Amino acid sequence: MKLQERYSIGEVEKICNIPIKTLRYYDSIKLVIPSFRDSESNYRYYSKEQMVTICIVRKLRMLGFGLKEIHNIINDNKAHILEESVDSKLVEISGEIKKLQQKYTEGCTFSQRLKKGVDLLCLYSKDEVESKGITIEEIPPSYLFYTKKVMKNYSNKDVSLERWVELINLSNKINIENKGSILVTYYSNPLEQFLYKDIEIEFGMYLDAPIESCNCKKFGGFTAATTVHVGDYSNIINTHIKMIQYLNKNGYNIKGNISEEFIISPFDVNNPNEHVTKIIIPIEKV
Repeated sequence: MKLQERYSIGEVEKICNIPIKTLRYYDSIKLVIPSFRDSESNYRYYSKEQMVTICIVRKLRMLGFGLKEIHNIINDNKAHILEESVDSKLVEISGEIKKLQQKYTEGCTFSQRLKKGVDLLCLYSKDEVESKGITIEEIPPSYLFYTKKVMKNYSNKDVSLERWVELINLSNKINIENKGSILVTYYSNPLEQFLYKDIEIEFGMYLDAPIESCNCKKFGGFTAATTVHVGDYSNIINTHIKMIQYLNKNGYNIKGNISEEFIISPFDVNNPNEHVTKIIIPIEKV
């Protein structure tokens, strides 16, 4: 072998930008074994062809190929095998990108909800709760992904972990990409959700757009009295009572089922003082 056609491990490291430790590992697993040994110095050298192989290995590693896959590709040494392998890897990468994009989108939605909750916490920390009071507003039409079932002997002092997790798992199963706030609706008379009765309860998740599912429904498109309950969820009955008293005093009838939107929920922050829940009561003027 001509001197200029053999390369020491240090030269290979510099030219191919691969650490000596990695090159020695490739040698140990018989991926790329130096082909020449100097009889006097006992140093081992790589051939020019092996330099090309090392560059191919580096390129395939950058694409995410495993060493076993690379070993097979190099042994086959066929362009069409390489093409098929790269195409297959691109499909895999595309799937990973989609999953990462979904995680990013969900993270953005979560961050926006937390920001809304933190802003409300800051607002209510200024002892302005009474001045914020109860608002009459139009609830815009939207869509929910939901589950609905009767819960026995129910008392609304805690959020049902089982129902919450059930909804999340079901949404993951059908690959809902953008999960909004959780909305709980009580199909009962006002305050009955606190009285240990058998109550039909709906757990819903806001959607950006409708989906093809029997668990998708419209929500909103009505006038409602709303307020924000800040703090321990177990005390939310007091806020419900204040709202009903306000409606009776100001000439409103309740026209529909009461809902609670969890802006910062007990499953987001394990600090009751920082829970933020919006109560939504559909109404009509008497």
